[in-house]
Amino acid sequence: MERVYRTDLKLLRYFLAVAEELHFGKAAVRLNMSQPPLSIHIKELEAQLGTLLFIRHSRSVALTHAGKVLMEETRSLLAATNQALARVEQIGRGERGRIELGIVGTAMWGQLRPVLHRFIKANPTVDIIFREKSPGIQMAMLERHEIDAGIWRMASIPPQGLTSLRLQEASFLVALPSEHRLVRHDAIPLHELRNEAFVTLPAVHSDWSFLQKVCNKAGFSPHIVREAVEPQTVLALISMGLGITLIADSYAQMNWPGVIFRPLEERIPADLYVVYDELQITSTTLRLIDELKVVSA
Repeated sequence: MERVYRTDLKLLRYFLAVAEELHFGKAAVRLNMSQPPLSIHIKELEAQLGTLLFIRHSRSVALTHAGKVLMEETRSLLAATNQALARVEQIGRGERGRIELGIVGTAMWGQLRPVLHRFIKANPTVDIIFREKSPGIQMAMLERHEIDAGIWRMASIPPQGLTSLRLQEASFLVALPSEHRLVRHDAIPLHELRNEAFVTLPAVHSDWSFLQKVCNKAGFSPHIVREAVEPQTVLALISMGLGITLIADSYAQMNWPGVIFRPLEERIPADLYVVYDELQITSTTLRLIDELKVVSA
């Protein structure tokens, strides 16, 4: 069984001062203490290690071979300790750290994207890991403390203990091929989509679980003919006349050849929320959330 040493860092700091000064009196002055207690502490360390660290002469002190090895190891250990404590201090101030951020893919476009970009550029020591997951999976991950915060389009009130904050007001639009018969409408009734072919994102990675419920409430189940992993692929398929979709209005800010966006007569909210556990949130994640609040200002 591997031996567990109980030596504290204070004894090692005392040892290093004597090892570098090779004089108990000078080391005691450097440590702002008297010489007798320093000698006692060095003897305590030698007793713990079961070996002499210094050869003591009447007028001088020299390191033993074990002492020379311990001096180099102690320098490395104390330097690593200082670096570790400095990193922890920076994390406590929100200057360094890692953020596990759940997000739905459609949230990466629109007003949220430039805010995230600015935060990443301004905080190079903060590592943001984006976990693209559906709202339901994000909620479960928050409860298991597997992510620090989640961003999705709120379809339900989060469980007790989780806090939600609206970041951006948005709506779902209908994306249509440019020659589709419904393009002539300024606003489209949802029930007009009952017989249409839909091209969608997988429900597990998007808002489609929520949108299916919205369609069901309107009296129909969307006829999904194709699924694509990326939103731009969905829009490319629509441009080829292979179907329609419901998608967040942030995509309408870009030019998609062959695709026309139309609002619905009855608005379907696509508002973005950040959801987190106030009791588990880190200062680094709170700094990111404060930046994201600008989106809703």
